[in-house]
This record gives sequence, C-alpha cells and structure tokens, in this order.
Amino acid sequence: MSIQRLSRFVVGIAVLALFLMFFLNEPASSAPRDKTPPTTPANLVVTAITETTITLSWNAASDNSGKFSYRLKINNLNNSVYNSLATISQSQTTYTARYLATNSSYSFAIYAVDDSGNRSADSNIASAKTPTDTTPPASPVLQAAAIAPSQVQLTWTKTTDNVAHNCCNYSFKANGSTITQNINWATAPADKLSVIIRHLTPGTNYSFNVSVSDWSGNTAASNTAQASTPPSSDTTPPSVPGDLHLVQDNSCAEVWLGWNQATDETDPQSRVEYEIYVNDVLSPLPVSAGVSSDFVYGTAFGDNVFYIRAVDLSGNSSAPSNAIKLFLWPC
Repeated sequence: MSIQRLSRFVVGIAVLALFLMFFLNEPASSAPRDKTPPTTPANLVVTAITETTITLSWNAASDNSGKFSYRLKINNLNNSVYNSLATISQSQTTYTARYLATNSSYSFAIYAVDDSGNRSADSNIASAKTPTDTTPPASPVLQAAAIAPSQVQLTWTKTTDNVAHNCCNYSFKANGSTITQNINWATAPADKLSVIIRHLTPGTNYSFNVSVSDWSGNTAASNTAQASTPPSSDTTPPSVPGDLHLVQDNSCAEVWLGWNQATDETDPQSRVEYEIYVNDVLSPLPVSAGVSSDFVYGTAFGDNVFYIRAVDLSGNSSAPSNAIKLFLWPC
C-alpha cells in the first residue's frame, strides 16, 4: 500500500471515529447505563382518615445512584375514572391523598423510580374507606328588604362546606311555609347571594329563613329576617302582552321568544315583569322586566307550548298571552 493510500485510510478511520463520538453521542469512554432499580418501599400503611383525605406512611427505599422519587398509585374502588398517580419526593415517607370522594373505598400502592427510569416493584397494598359526610355547611346570615308592594329581596352571606365542590342547594321559607314558586334568581355582589321573592301580599309583615344543604344532604338554617311589604291600592292587572312569537331557535331546546309589551295604569312599562310558562309550568329562569324578548328552555323533546303573563309591582297578573307550540329537538 502506498503512503498516499495509507494516509487516506488513516484519515478515514479518524473521521469515522469522530462521527461515532459526536453524531451518535457514543464516546468510547462512556460509562455503562445504570440498570439497577431502587429497592422496594415497604410497610405501606394508612395512618389517618377524614371525609376527603387519607394519609399514608412507608419505609424508605434506597438506590445505588442515591437519587430517586416515589410514585403512589391511588385507586378509587367505587369509580375507576378517578384513579390517579402522585409523584412524591425522595425525602418524604408520608403523604396525604386529598380531594377524595366521601364514603368511598380506596387502595394504594407505592414504588420508587430512579433518574435512569429504573422502577422498583410495588409495595404492599394499603386500603381504606372515607367516611360519610355528616357535617353541614356553615349557616348563612340572612337579610330581607322590601323592594315593591309584592316583592322582597333576600340576601345572605356566602356559605362554605367542609367538602370542596359539595355545596350548595338553597330553600326558602316565608312565615314558616316553604316557598316553591315566585322566586326570581337575581345578581348579587360577589361575596353574597340573593333572590327576589315575588307575588307577596302588599302591606304584610313577613319572616324569612333560608336553608342551605350540601350534596350529602346535610342542612343548616339561617337566622330569621323580617320585612314588611308596603301597602298598595292597585288591584288592576297589566294589559295582556300580545303577539308572542319565536325569535330564534338555538337548538338543544333553547329558544328566544318575542312579544309586544304590556301596559299598566300604575307602573311604567320598564317595571312590568314577564313570566314565561312552558307546558303550563313557570320557567325557573330569572323573570325580566321592561323587555320585549327573552330566553327560555323547553322542557321536553317534541312539542312544547309557551305563553306569558305580565305582572305589575303589586303582584297583579294579566291573563295569558296567545300560546305558541314549538317542536324542539334535544342536543
């Protein structure tokens, strides 16, 4: 072999070596990859339980690299949709699983993973069941104020519950009787809640209470708030709103209805309210005043019958408008 060819051969070998070192990232002197998993964490036990938390402890694992972390498998035995995996630092040998469902059974297992991805075997399985929630929400503080001869606005402080996202339902009483209709849900400041109770008797003293319950059925009652509606000699209802018609069908049984506004001999048009009835049931959506159209949900797949009534501030209701029948499709 000539010197020239030998030189080319040596250069080629050197280039190949550089390619392997830099482009394939495999230097000849690289250390072998760590393939040893951590030891298995042992003696996983439950140490404390509340309605929504379970605390566990275990014996620490170890690893030849000195660096690893834990993975805790959290299995909801009542609903596998809520199974999860928690990552826990090497320095911890206790952990509290939070935001668990009440009255639910859980199983747990823990393993260790080092920085090279080597995984230990699972520990023993620890099991526990969260108790049923028996703690009621905090009692709201209620205030009442008459705002019209037939209307009182109730406002109460925002309540809290011991279980996150487990509250609240509200119910109302006037003079000891549960109010099932004539409630107009209204906007209130961010730190309060409010409703307007409608169709009360003018010139009457009322005592009100609000009860709050969580989704577990635990209930707390507010204080009693007093309000007196102002008297009124108005006994004449507004005129009948006319030409009820469909404005827009949003599908999913959601529609906009329009009408010609009613008039009242005492109250201005801007204060006359409109109740929308769906299949002879008053819509649960807020009642609007001084409008000529509003949004409403249908209640059934197929034919739905709508009509409206105008109501003045003394609680006098007009006769029903013309009725319209609409065929509504579900989502």
